[in-house]
Amino acid sequence: MTHPGWGDDWNAQPVPEAPEHPETVRRRRTSYVQARRRRNLRRVLVGCAVALVVVIGLGAWLAVDAKRAADALQAARTDVQDLQEQVRAGDSESADRTLLQLQAHSSTAARATTGPVWTLAGSVPWVGANVDAVQTVAQAVDDLAQHALPSLMQATTLVDPGALAPVNGRVDLAPLQEAAPAIVAADESVQITAEQLDALDTSALLGFVAEPVETLRNQVADVAVTTATASRAAQLVPAMLGADGPRNYLVLVQNNAEQRATGGIPGSVLHLRADAGAVTVVQTRAGGSLSGLTEPALPLTDAELSLFGPLLGTDMRDVTFTPDFPRSGALAKAIWEQEVGGTIDGVLSVDPVALGLVLDATGPVELSDGTTLSGDDAAQRLLNQVYLDLEDPQDQDAFFADTASSVFAAVVGGQGDAPAVMDALAEAARQGRFMVWSTLEGEQDLLAPTVLGGALRGVDGDSAVIGVFLNDGTQAKLGYYLDLTIDAEATECRPDGSQIVHAVVTLQYDAPPDAAGLPPYLVGLDNIVPLGDIRTNVLVYAPDGGGIDSVRVKPDPQGLHAQLHDDLGVGGRTFTFIPGESGTLDLDIVTGKEQRADVHIRSTPTARQKGDAIVASACGK
Repeated sequence: MTHPGWGDDWNAQPVPEAPEHPETVRRRRTSYVQARRRRNLRRVLVGCAVALVVVIGLGAWLAVDAKRAADALQAARTDVQDLQEQVRAGDSESADRTLLQLQAHSSTAARATTGPVWTLAGSVPWVGANVDAVQTVAQAVDDLAQHALPSLMQATTLVDPGALAPVNGRVDLAPLQEAAPAIVAADESVQITAEQLDALDTSALLGFVAEPVETLRNQVADVAVTTATASRAAQLVPAMLGADGPRNYLVLVQNNAEQRATGGIPGSVLHLRADAGAVTVVQTRAGGSLSGLTEPALPLTDAELSLFGPLLGTDMRDVTFTPDFPRSGALAKAIWEQEVGGTIDGVLSVDPVALGLVLDATGPVELSDGTTLSGDDAAQRLLNQVYLDLEDPQDQDAFFADTASSVFAAVVGGQGDAPAVMDALAEAARQGRFMVWSTLEGEQDLLAPTVLGGALRGVDGDSAVIGVFLNDGTQAKLGYYLDLTIDAEATECRPDGSQIVHAVVTLQYDAPPDAAGLPPYLVGLDNIVPLGDIRTNVLVYAPDGGGIDSVRVKPDPQGLHAQLHDDLGVGGRTFTFIPGESGTLDLDIVTGKEQRADVHIRSTPTARQKGDAIVASACGK
């Protein structure tokens, strides 16, 4: 019982129960935890099932889109092939229809590879890089179809290659000037696309994705080279042919029978004038008539004096001692202006092999003596037969002048197929036999990166450039019998991105055994080497930031003369041969850091060997 004064809190208090047994508590808790785990597991399983359904749905959606994009891209590829054939055939109506069809297919591919599903897939590890690559490819094809190709199509309607052929000695520049903006715009679009594709790391992609990406990248890279060339030509040709006022040029006709670094001595020099598309020969001079200066026409560097001597700047025949054609052009301009007068706006260079390529396109030309000169015999006649037939140097000079003027007249007169002539000049440029230098900075900036530039450099982008150049030391015309071959292989890619290139440079002198009995002007003087023998200086230029690691010479003695020219390491060696002899330089050359791409080898073009080669990278790029 409770007392009334104790308050309500004391009323009706429960009687304490006996405490539960510990085992009962443990069992209850275990049962609760197990039930909670079962509920959580059901939630996880349901969530996984839902996620799996979503993933399957998204994957199916992605697969359908990918199939639709693949079909559209395949159709676009067929459209491009048809478009090329129609443009070549001049079928503009069909080409217009095909372009619209191509744009529809490329647009379908681009749309099919965009949207939230593709964005989500792009964030998935291991998958994302492949998704990004597919999207980039689809967008690249669409950009080309929507932007670059219409501009190029517009340009082709304005510029017919046949219409660029000279008529009565004059090229109609108006169509090219009108088409220039479209060509430049197309090139800019192609270059952007090429950069986007080049940025893709195909090593991180699945094989079935990487292969078509690499194929497209290579195709677009080829197109980019073509459009860049077309863009430069559209900007350069009208002005250089006198659209904005007369221009004066020198043409150095290099003679490979007496070798110089960029080909041979400028035995003949033509003065051309271009005015409003008409090009005429003002005069022709023998290179020997522009010699004997008391001082170099331009100051020479210590390296130039050491490697080439003062004749580089005092004799027109020796301005090509240097493998840097812009420097040769500047020296030729200075010598001409000092000795002849006037103002020269640029310098071009060709050799007899280049003239032969042009004659293949124009057809044979008739010379003043009644004979004809063709692509089949131009090099042999100009580099060798003329010295056997004409012993008087003045007669030889007259023959060279006649030849140069006749070939030039055939070209400016529109003889033969104009596109074929352009193709011949392009091939000559690729072989290092046709070069152009302009005194105008803007024009030279456009020329310099091309095969026309002929500049001395040790790197091109991320490609190392090695140079192998010949300079005759005999003062004779026996270089016609001297062959230069270069066998090279990139053998190692080092961690810093540099490469080791093993190169074997071989000189083979195949003059007749009785060469001593050849005409005097051909064999030269006997105060340098015995008559019939040949002396040649070989210069090997290492890449920018690289060097010549080791060299083995045959025949002995070993070693190279070391020099530095325009910040490039140079190794020089002089060989003297009797008929039938050969010599080799077996070199290990190290490129500069991060020069991972294919290695370029630039060399003197001879009577039979081209001047440039590409060596596959050891870095796999």
